[in-house]
Amino acid sequence: MVFRVNAQFKPAFQLILVAWVTLISATALPAAEPSLVSVDDLYRLDAPLNSLVLPNDGGMIYSRRWSDRSSRTVRFALWKVEREVSQRQALESGEPDARQLLLSPDGKWIVFLSTRAFPDGKPAFATVPPYSDPATDIWLIASAGGKAIPLAGRDKPYGRVFSDPFYGNVSFSADGKRLVFVADDGRDVRTPEEIRNNVRVVREDQGEGYEGYRPAQIWIADLLDRPAEIAAARVTRMTNDETWYGDPQWTPDGKSLIVQANMTSERESVRYSINQNYDLWRIDVADHSLRQLTSGPGPEVSPRVSPDGKRLLYLSIPRRGSHMDVFSLAVTDLKTTATPSQVLFDQHSPEADPPPHLPPVFPLPRDCWLTADKIYFNANDRTTSRTQVIDLGAGPKALADSNPESQHADFARQAAVRRLLSPPADPFLQERIVAKAEVVHWKSTDGLEIEGIFTRPTLPGCQPPFKLVLFPHGGPHSKSSLGFDLTVQVFAANGYAVFQPNFRGSAGYGQRFINADRLDLGGGDMSDILTGIDELVKKGDVDSKRQFVYGSSYGGYTTTWLIGQTHQFRAAVPQNAVTDLHTMWGLTDIQSWTEWEFGGLPWEVPELMRQRSPLTFASRVRTPTLILHAANDRRCPLPMGVMYYRALKKSGVETEMVIYPDEGHPIKQLPHMEDVLRRVLDWFARHDVPAK
Repeated sequence: MVFRVNAQFKPAFQLILVAWVTLISATALPAAEPSLVSVDDLYRLDAPLNSLVLPNDGGMIYSRRWSDRSSRTVRFALWKVEREVSQRQALESGEPDARQLLLSPDGKWIVFLSTRAFPDGKPAFATVPPYSDPATDIWLIASAGGKAIPLAGRDKPYGRVFSDPFYGNVSFSADGKRLVFVADDGRDVRTPEEIRNNVRVVREDQGEGYEGYRPAQIWIADLLDRPAEIAAARVTRMTNDETWYGDPQWTPDGKSLIVQANMTSERESVRYSINQNYDLWRIDVADHSLRQLTSGPGPEVSPRVSPDGKRLLYLSIPRRGSHMDVFSLAVTDLKTTATPSQVLFDQHSPEADPPPHLPPVFPLPRDCWLTADKIYFNANDRTTSRTQVIDLGAGPKALADSNPESQHADFARQAAVRRLLSPPADPFLQERIVAKAEVVHWKSTDGLEIEGIFTRPTLPGCQPPFKLVLFPHGGPHSKSSLGFDLTVQVFAANGYAVFQPNFRGSAGYGQRFINADRLDLGGGDMSDILTGIDELVKKGDVDSKRQFVYGSSYGGYTTTWLIGQTHQFRAAVPQNAVTDLHTMWGLTDIQSWTEWEFGGLPWEVPELMRQRSPLTFASRVRTPTLILHAANDRRCPLPMGVMYYRALKKSGVETEMVIYPDEGHPIKQLPHMEDVLRRVLDWFARHDVPAK
């Protein structure tokens, strides 16, 4: 929930935060006595993102992301550091919105996305719902400072620029004279008749995070030599259809673009769920023609062109299946159509245990090509993440020295500047007692080795055995990772130990582990969780009588399933939970989730779906249950929460329900996040009394 590490689309600020927490722990604490982490610290989060190192010792520019206490919103703004961290300052007066920065090849211009209005006060685009990805436009500002300039102004031919991590991307051509970007056309999806009569025809859309948007299209802007009121001499639409195109990449000669697109009839949301048949396509800039480059049965995404323009690196999955299958690295020759694509190592093969390199995670870094032969990528490694480097000419084995800095001098230079000039993330943590997490291991009922994360409470006076909050991750093919998590820290500061199990099906442990819970959700994975708690009780770390559970999404499924099978928890809080699999299939934006995990459509496997739905066992529940649900959740829709609430009421269970308006699957608004934490703590405290 609150700033949790997401295995698929991990926020950049969180990676920076983990590094600085490590640094903080190694430095002396200030003179003032440190205090406990609190819910109010939601409004103290402050981190540098997207740092760009300027040439010729010009310093560094970054996007500051912080929680603004006065407006109770998360804000972004341009900041610059000159020669030392203490010299950092806002690049623009008033700190208007600025995010996702890009440096021009000559280092003179910063391109960024912004939600701001035009200089005359007119909106830059039509709004989208607050629970969707924020709509933005493109702006430029000189790296030395000055006035920010809109790309095309009020007469622009495009609509809203995508800011999401799958479709959205802005990129300079090698000569710096053109930009490619992704935007819709800004039109209303409804016909004039629908608008006039105030009706809406049901149309397939991209679901969670994309409501309000038209299809993602590719555009090119030719830039003026001396931008004034606008930066673009002209903007050209490269695609013009109902396909959603994404992640455009230039070839070095500027004659072509490489994009990812799903042109089949099976189209679902890609939000945390890349499992459809995406292929890579080449767009000829001169005549706008498309040529298909890949044709695998599953997703082929995240294209990255080599510096010499000869090869294309991308991520590949050989099937349409799980919503978090592991990716393999693949390469194709851009200079000939005769050579088929080559998978460097098939992470789905029987030989993938252990693999010669870790499976890469989406997306590949923009600068993943270190040389014409060496590439680097990020990878999940159990409860941690790390980078690996591969020499394509020497086979798929990761290099012993997998640090990109050791392989490329300019990469090393920029990394050194960032270490020197980056301000600390969340400096308030220097004045807090931060709980330390440890990795714990145990065997499940069938002997499968499982691990998880155990965090002890920081509240003074707490002694084992501790009262426990079980905090399962979502997915189920996500994972819990080591690193700072505000929710965990708040629980620890209130006297709870926190257990985050990486049960079977979790990411970061290879494809076999991902597959291990298919057709068995609510089975082996729940045994993994309960045996983990039993092990903590056996060690004397956890009180067998004071246990609580809180989870969101599949963590909400876990919560509602467990309280229907056992009475060992004193109180439970499911958030945005899957409670009925038939309803889930009928209303979710990813119907293939239930089809894959349960092996068929609802009318093909009705009994399995009924037997694995928490709603089926609502009459068994005795645990006081607080139900939290976002009003506009497309992934795990609100009716499932309402159904479960009514079932518990009918069964005589102590229950309450809270609905959060203008929120999607992740609850993101600071006041709502604060409310969630305070309600969960209050619910657990109210029921932390011996059972009668």
